[in-house]
Amino acid sequence: MAFSDFKTISEVLEKFRITYTVKDFVPIEETACVPSEQFLEEFEFCTQYIDIYASEAARCEAIIFPILKEVYKAYADDYALWIKKTITYDEH
Repeated sequence: MAFSDFKTISEVLEKFRITYTVKDFVPIEETACVPSEQFLEEFEFCTQYIDIYASEAARCEAIIFPILKEVYKAYADDYALWIKKTITYDEH
């Protein structure tokens, strides 16, 4: 069964018997960094001039990814940040 055949995340979880735990990925005390001035200016621009509610892509590109990237900078030596990387599966 291809990943594209699944309609919801819950279908995938059930089919592959996946369980998950909801937790803070980055502990609060570790995120006590100050965002760069450039990030703050870009974020302000995006929220003021871009219709971030127009689509999922707009939210991802203008809001979500810039925040992830800013936080990721502190962890880049230890973790990888995947962007639209294809995941494939072979049953054999």
